[in-house]
Amino acid sequence: MPQLDYLAPALARVHPAWEAVLKEPACFKALSQIDRTLANDSAAGKTIYPPREQIFHALSYAAPADVRVVILGQDPYHGAGEAMGLSFSVPPGVRIPPSLRNIYKELAADLGSGLPASGDLSHWARQGVLLLNSVLTVEADKAGSHARLGWQTVSDALIDTVNAQNPGCVFLLWGNWAQGKAERIDTHRHKVLCAAHPSPLSASRGFHGCRHFSQANAWLAAAGRGVVEWAPAAEQSLLF
Repeated sequence: MPQLDYLAPALARVHPAWEAVLKEPACFKALSQIDRTLANDSAAGKTIYPPREQIFHALSYAAPADVRVVILGQDPYHGAGEAMGLSFSVPPGVRIPPSLRNIYKELAADLGSGLPASGDLSHWARQGVLLLNSVLTVEADKAGSHARLGWQTVSDALIDTVNAQNPGCVFLLWGNWAQGKAERIDTHRHKVLCAAHPSPLSASRGFHGCRHFSQANAWLAAAGRGVVEWAPAAEQSLLF
Protein backbone atom coordinates (compact mmCIF):
# COMPACT_ATOMS: atom_id res chain seq x y z
CA MET A 1 0.00 0.00 0.00
CA PRO A 2 1.49 3.40 -1.01
CA GLN A 3 2.11 5.56 2.01
CA LEU A 4 -0.71 7.64 3.39
CA ASP A 5 -0.48 9.84 6.47
CA TYR A 6 -3.54 9.96 8.69
CA LEU A 7 -4.90 6.57 7.59
CA ALA A 8 -1.59 4.70 7.91
CA PRO A 9 -2.20 3.26 11.42
CA ALA A 10 -5.62 1.96 10.35
CA LEU A 11 -4.37 0.46 7.09
CA ALA A 12 -1.67 -1.42 8.98
CA ARG A 13 -4.41 -3.45 10.70
CA VAL A 14 -6.36 -4.43 7.57
CA HIS A 15 -6.63 -8.13 6.74
CA PRO A 16 -4.21 -8.78 3.83
CA ALA A 17 -7.02 -10.00 1.57
CA TRP A 18 -8.61 -6.52 1.57
CA GLU A 19 -5.43 -4.72 0.51
CA ALA A 20 -5.89 -5.35 -3.21
CA VAL A 21 -9.23 -3.55 -3.36
CA LEU A 22 -7.91 -0.60 -1.35
CA LYS A 23 -5.03 -0.29 -3.85
CA GLU A 24 -7.32 -0.16 -6.87
CA PRO A 25 -6.91 3.22 -8.65
CA ALA A 26 -10.40 4.64 -7.97
CA CYS A 27 -10.38 3.47 -4.37
CA PHE A 28 -6.87 4.68 -3.63
CA LYS A 29 -7.58 8.04 -5.25
CA ALA A 30 -10.54 8.47 -2.89
CA LEU A 31 -8.45 7.35 0.09
CA SER A 32 -5.71 9.84 -0.81
CA GLN A 33 -8.20 12.70 -0.87
CA ILE A 34 -9.79 11.54 2.39
CA ASP A 35 -6.37 11.18 3.98
CA ARG A 36 -5.43 14.78 3.16
CA THR A 37 -8.72 16.11 4.54
CA LEU A 38 -8.46 14.12 7.76
CA ALA A 39 -4.83 15.11 8.27
CA ASN A 40 -5.68 18.79 7.77
CA ASP A 41 -8.71 18.61 10.06
CA SER A 42 -6.70 16.88 12.76
CA ALA A 43 -3.92 19.47 12.49
CA ALA A 44 -6.57 22.19 12.83
CA GLY A 45 -7.66 20.71 16.16
CA LYS A 46 -10.80 18.92 15.04
CA THR A 47 -11.65 15.64 16.76
CA ILE A 48 -12.37 12.74 14.41
CA TYR A 49 -14.05 9.45 15.28
CA PRO A 50 -13.31 6.59 15.45
CA PRO A 51 -9.69 6.78 16.68
CA ARG A 52 -7.47 6.77 13.61
CA GLU A 53 -6.12 3.26 14.17
CA GLN A 54 -9.69 1.87 14.27
CA ILE A 55 -11.06 3.42 11.06
CA PHE A 56 -10.74 0.11 9.16
CA HIS A 57 -11.44 -2.08 12.18
CA ALA A 58 -14.23 -3.88 10.29
CA LEU A 59 -11.65 -5.13 7.77
CA SER A 60 -9.33 -6.68 10.32
CA TYR A 61 -11.24 -9.90 11.05
CA ALA A 62 -12.15 -11.84 7.91
CA ALA A 63 -11.19 -11.97 4.25
CA PRO A 64 -13.94 -11.03 1.76
CA ALA A 65 -14.52 -14.68 0.89
CA ASP A 66 -14.95 -15.61 4.56
CA VAL A 67 -17.62 -13.02 5.39
CA ARG A 68 -20.91 -14.68 6.35
CA VAL A 69 -23.10 -11.64 7.11
CA VAL A 70 -22.79 -7.98 6.11
CA ILE A 71 -24.50 -5.35 8.29
CA LEU A 72 -24.33 -1.89 6.75
CA GLY A 73 -24.45 1.22 8.89
CA GLN A 74 -24.47 4.88 7.85
CA ASP A 75 -21.59 6.63 9.64
CA PRO A 76 -19.84 6.22 13.01
CA TYR A 77 -21.21 7.39 16.33
CA HIS A 78 -20.16 10.99 16.88
CA GLY A 79 -20.03 11.03 20.69
CA ALA A 80 -16.84 10.72 22.73
CA GLY A 81 -15.68 7.14 23.28
CA GLU A 82 -18.43 5.49 21.22
CA ALA A 83 -17.15 4.76 17.70
CA MET A 84 -14.80 1.79 17.33
CA GLY A 85 -14.80 1.11 13.58
CA LEU A 86 -17.59 -1.50 13.66
CA SER A 87 -21.07 -0.39 12.62
CA PHE A 88 -23.51 -0.12 15.55
CA SER A 89 -20.84 -1.31 18.04
CA VAL A 90 -19.45 0.53 21.07
CA PRO A 91 -16.52 -0.43 23.33
CA PRO A 92 -17.12 -2.42 26.52
CA GLY A 93 -18.43 -0.29 29.35
CA VAL A 94 -20.00 2.35 27.09
CA ARG A 95 -23.73 2.88 27.44
CA ILE A 96 -25.61 1.05 24.68
CA PRO A 97 -26.90 3.56 22.10
CA PRO A 98 -30.60 3.61 21.16
CA SER A 99 -30.21 1.90 17.75
CA LEU A 100 -28.16 -0.94 19.20
CA ARG A 101 -30.62 -1.22 22.06
CA ASN A 102 -33.35 -1.87 19.49
CA ILE A 103 -31.14 -4.36 17.67
CA TYR A 104 -30.70 -6.26 20.93
CA LYS A 105 -34.43 -6.17 21.63
CA GLU A 106 -35.14 -7.67 18.21
CA LEU A 107 -32.39 -10.24 18.75
CA ALA A 108 -33.93 -11.30 22.08
CA ALA A 109 -37.44 -11.47 20.62
CA ASP A 110 -36.28 -13.38 17.55
CA LEU A 111 -34.03 -15.95 19.22
CA GLY A 112 -35.52 -16.06 22.72
CA SER A 113 -32.21 -14.96 24.20
CA GLY A 114 -31.39 -12.56 26.98
CA LEU A 115 -30.22 -9.02 26.35
CA PRO A 116 -26.43 -8.91 25.86
CA ALA A 117 -24.51 -7.16 28.62
CA SER A 118 -22.16 -5.20 26.36
CA GLY A 119 -22.49 -3.09 23.24
CA ASP A 120 -19.22 -4.47 21.89
CA LEU A 121 -20.02 -6.48 18.73
CA SER A 122 -16.50 -7.81 18.24
CA HIS A 123 -17.79 -11.34 18.85
CA TRP A 124 -19.95 -10.95 15.74
CA ALA A 125 -16.98 -9.69 13.71
CA ARG A 126 -14.86 -12.65 14.81
CA GLN A 127 -17.50 -14.96 13.32
CA GLY A 128 -17.39 -13.34 9.90
CA VAL A 129 -19.97 -10.57 10.34
CA LEU A 130 -18.75 -7.53 8.41
CA LEU A 131 -19.91 -4.50 10.40
CA LEU A 132 -19.33 -1.86 7.75
CA ASN A 133 -20.35 1.79 7.73
CA SER A 134 -20.90 3.48 4.38
CA VAL A 135 -18.94 6.48 5.70
CA LEU A 136 -16.03 5.49 7.92
CA THR A 137 -15.32 8.71 9.83
CA VAL A 138 -17.16 11.62 11.42
CA GLU A 139 -16.28 14.85 13.18
CA ALA A 140 -17.07 14.92 16.89
CA ASP A 141 -20.67 15.90 17.65
CA LYS A 142 -21.51 16.41 13.96
CA ALA A 143 -23.47 13.47 12.58
CA GLY A 144 -23.05 13.03 8.83
CA SER A 145 -20.23 15.57 8.68
CA HIS A 146 -18.01 13.35 6.50
CA ALA A 147 -20.73 12.16 4.15
CA ARG A 148 -19.15 14.00 1.21
CA LEU A 149 -15.51 13.13 1.81
CA GLY A 150 -15.54 10.28 -0.72
CA TRP A 151 -16.02 7.35 1.62
CA GLN A 152 -18.87 5.93 -0.48
CA THR A 153 -16.37 5.13 -3.24
CA VAL A 154 -14.43 3.04 -0.73
CA SER A 155 -17.40 1.31 0.90
CA ASP A 156 -18.95 0.55 -2.49
CA ALA A 157 -15.69 -1.09 -3.56
CA LEU A 158 -15.66 -3.18 -0.38
CA ILE A 159 -19.25 -4.29 -0.93
CA ASP A 160 -18.48 -5.10 -4.57
CA THR A 161 -15.53 -7.23 -3.44
CA VAL A 162 -17.68 -9.30 -1.09
CA ASN A 163 -20.31 -9.60 -3.79
CA ALA A 164 -17.74 -10.89 -6.29
CA GLN A 165 -15.47 -13.04 -4.12
CA ASN A 166 -17.79 -14.50 -1.50
CA PRO A 167 -19.46 -17.86 -2.20
CA GLY A 168 -22.68 -16.68 -0.57
CA CYS A 169 -23.52 -14.54 2.44
CA VAL A 170 -26.41 -12.59 3.99
CA PHE A 171 -26.72 -8.83 3.62
CA LEU A 172 -28.81 -7.15 6.34
CA LEU A 173 -29.90 -3.78 4.97
CA TRP A 174 -31.58 -1.67 7.62
CA GLY A 175 -32.98 1.66 6.50
CA ASN A 176 -32.96 3.57 3.22
CA TRP A 177 -29.27 4.40 3.36
CA ALA A 178 -28.23 0.74 3.49
CA GLN A 179 -30.92 -0.37 1.05
CA GLY A 180 -29.48 2.01 -1.51
CA LYS A 181 -26.64 -0.52 -1.85
CA ALA A 182 -28.98 -3.40 -2.74
CA GLU A 183 -28.48 -3.00 -6.47
CA ARG A 184 -24.79 -3.88 -6.05
CA ILE A 185 -25.61 -7.35 -4.68
CA ASP A 186 -26.10 -10.51 -6.74
CA THR A 187 -29.22 -12.04 -5.23
CA HIS A 188 -28.64 -15.30 -7.10
CA ARG A 189 -25.71 -16.05 -4.76
CA HIS A 190 -26.40 -13.89 -1.72
CA LYS A 191 -29.41 -13.39 0.54
CA VAL A 192 -30.62 -9.80 1.02
CA LEU A 193 -32.88 -8.98 3.97
CA CYS A 194 -34.32 -5.47 4.25
CA ALA A 195 -36.05 -3.72 7.14
CA ALA A 196 -36.52 -0.27 8.63
CA HIS A 197 -33.56 1.25 10.43
CA PRO A 198 -33.32 0.29 14.13
CA SER A 199 -33.21 3.91 15.30
CA PRO A 200 -35.98 4.99 17.72
CA LEU A 201 -37.52 7.08 14.91
CA SER A 202 -38.13 4.10 12.63
CA ALA A 203 -37.71 0.80 14.50
CA SER A 204 -41.47 0.46 15.05
CA ARG A 205 -42.08 0.79 11.30
CA GLY A 206 -40.71 -2.61 10.34
CA PHE A 207 -37.50 -3.33 12.21
CA HIS A 208 -39.11 -4.87 15.27
CA GLY A 209 -40.46 -8.23 14.21
CA CYS A 210 -38.23 -8.57 11.12
CA ARG A 211 -36.61 -11.74 12.53
CA HIS A 212 -33.46 -11.15 10.52
CA PHE A 213 -31.19 -13.02 12.91
CA SER A 214 -33.03 -16.32 12.67
CA GLN A 215 -33.54 -15.87 8.93
CA ALA A 216 -29.84 -15.22 8.41
CA ASN A 217 -28.88 -18.33 10.34
CA ALA A 218 -31.42 -20.46 8.49
CA TRP A 219 -30.03 -19.34 5.14
CA LEU A 220 -26.41 -19.82 6.23
CA ALA A 221 -27.14 -23.30 7.55
CA ALA A 222 -28.88 -24.29 4.32
CA ALA A 223 -25.88 -22.98 2.36
CA GLY A 224 -23.49 -25.05 4.47
CA ARG A 225 -21.83 -22.01 6.04
CA GLY A 226 -22.72 -22.71 9.67
CA VAL A 227 -24.57 -20.22 11.86
CA VAL A 228 -23.65 -17.07 13.76
CA GLU A 229 -23.81 -17.16 17.54
CA TRP A 230 -25.57 -13.84 17.85
CA ALA A 231 -26.17 -13.82 21.60
CA PRO A 232 -23.41 -15.59 23.56
CA ALA A 233 -24.24 -13.69 26.75
CA ALA A 234 -27.75 -14.19 28.10
CA GLU A 235 -27.75 -11.62 30.85
CA GLN A 236 -29.70 -8.41 31.26
CA SER A 237 -27.54 -5.39 30.52
CA LEU A 238 -27.02 -2.75 33.20
CA LEU A 239 -25.99 -0.22 30.56
CA PHE A 240 -29.43 0.28 28.99
